[in-house]
Amino acid sequence: MPEASTRASGIYGLFRLDGAPVCDADARQLGIKPPQTPVSWLLDGHDSHRPEAIHRHLGAEGDIVLAGQIAGAEDMAARLGLARNSPVGLVAATALARFGGQTPAEMLGEYSLLHRDNYGRLTLMVGSARRDRLHYAVAGARVAVASDLFRLARIDWVGGTIDEAGLLLRWGNRNLRAIMGDRTMLSAVHQLGSGDSVVIGADGHIIKSSADMFVPQPRWQGTYADAVAESEETLRMIMRERMGGNARAAILLSGGLDSSLLAWLAASEKSPVENMFAISSAAPAGSGLDDETPFAMQVADHIGLDFTTAVAAEDADFFRPPDNILSGASGPILSNRHCLTEAFQVAARAGSANIMVNGTYGEMTATARLPVTGLARRLRTAASHVYHDLRGTRQDWQNDSPFFIRLAPSRLANLPADIRETIKNPAKIIPAMQGRTGLLGYLDGTEGSLKVANEFYPGALRMDFPYRDMRLYRLFAGFPVAMLLQGGHDRPVVRSMLDGHIPDAIRLRRRGMPAEPDRFYRMQRQAGTARLRIAEFRKAEIDEWIDLDWLDAALLRVATHGATDNNETNEVQLTAIAAEFLLWWRTRF
Repeated sequence: MPEASTRASGIYGLFRLDGAPVCDADARQLGIKPPQTPVSWLLDGHDSHRPEAIHRHLGAEGDIVLAGQIAGAEDMAARLGLARNSPVGLVAATALARFGGQTPAEMLGEYSLLHRDNYGRLTLMVGSARRDRLHYAVAGARVAVASDLFRLARIDWVGGTIDEAGLLLRWGNRNLRAIMGDRTMLSAVHQLGSGDSVVIGADGHIIKSSADMFVPQPRWQGTYADAVAESEETLRMIMRERMGGNARAAILLSGGLDSSLLAWLAASEKSPVENMFAISSAAPAGSGLDDETPFAMQVADHIGLDFTTAVAAEDADFFRPPDNILSGASGPILSNRHCLTEAFQVAARAGSANIMVNGTYGEMTATARLPVTGLARRLRTAASHVYHDLRGTRQDWQNDSPFFIRLAPSRLANLPADIRETIKNPAKIIPAMQGRTGLLGYLDGTEGSLKVANEFYPGALRMDFPYRDMRLYRLFAGFPVAMLLQGGHDRPVVRSMLDGHIPDAIRLRRRGMPAEPDRFYRMQRQAGTARLRIAEFRKAEIDEWIDLDWLDAALLRVATHGATDNNETNEVQLTAIAAEFLLWWRTRF
């Protein structure tokens, strides 16, 4: 059993709704120190690297723990009639009393919280973006809460019974994952997504709700220059909040527009530059492969950031992640860059960072790109494809596999009914911004970005994503499409913001380079060794879930000829990783 220091960050709790004492053994499984005297509930928050992110408030209405950060906490406090410098826990408790299940839409931020009122009623909630996972299990009068699914599974009355649909949906494409709801791979455990809340009454009655986070925004009335200035100021505010306190940030810098913008904003703020440094992925020494380092170094040198590189270890296994990564996602992982992600962890720790800043998701706002081949076609494309129901699904995927891995033929032929129905009748696009033709709205993929927990595995440095801040999404939802086509330029907003601040050779780049330069070479080099794992998979009866015959043939083909394209690379790699996960679950959990 891992020590408490290696628990996943987030909230943990045990409760007896009938007032009986909680079990000491259950507390130990959750990494909570058992009390010296019997109690009917225990509540704990944990963060390995930024303990100041855990906020607790004991007030007249009960006890609350919040793990994470409220966006614009001082403004939210003032809105609630509190002093601007009020403790975060008090702000959260007051907001919850005011807004109830709509709190994530009003009190924005990346957090999870748990409130126990004086009547024994529990409220569990995840903010507008998921910072940490939040799982819960209820059996009679017993309730257990944890950010780590597998710690819950070690509690006797929770257990590890598999929910077939819940497990399969984790391997499904986004249309399938859209129907996952609160299911996990375990029958007895449920999860909360971004903006979700659950109220568990003292009688065990459960009420679930989701906040309305994607609300229509007023049409932008200013000029293009005003919009660029407002975008920059919003991003500055976001960076200022996220890099405050005791943060020493490692900024992942590729020399592309997304990461360069964040690096420039961070370096130009009042925080000393010595509190941050840049990391770029690099090709292995002597490989002769091109990488992003020359571009990243230009940016780092220009803005005065210290710079280092991250190279995936020679023995990092493309097909077999270590146990801490296999178990770190509270279910099957779909990470195809775990070798590189761990290299970033190593480099960031070496620089004494306690947070990593990642430019992913910029393409949904500041670095958004629209087609640039004819004005009429551009506007028609924007009007018909940019808007969609964020809680719905796309209809242009029928010819694609609904799963990212190769399932066993017998499993594929006998899928659970709701999965079969979704594959057969995918939902149609439903415009979310009816009547707002010509406005950008929320770009495709926005909702998915908010669902990502940003701790790679328990004890890992957090990967912070400034671009997925709901304030930025809402700002851009009111901008006209024409703003993203200003001057006929590709991604004009970010290029305007960076004008004069980074070299034009970077600012005007049209294409990036692979983040993982040796990906295809590593795959081919290690495919033969990966084939040797097939026998162990068969022994553990992993072929109940995975098509091992296909995987064996695919690995032989890759070892001999290399991968055909990136799609094949992902399918082969993720299928092998799925088999490794199931083997871990059956033999080492």
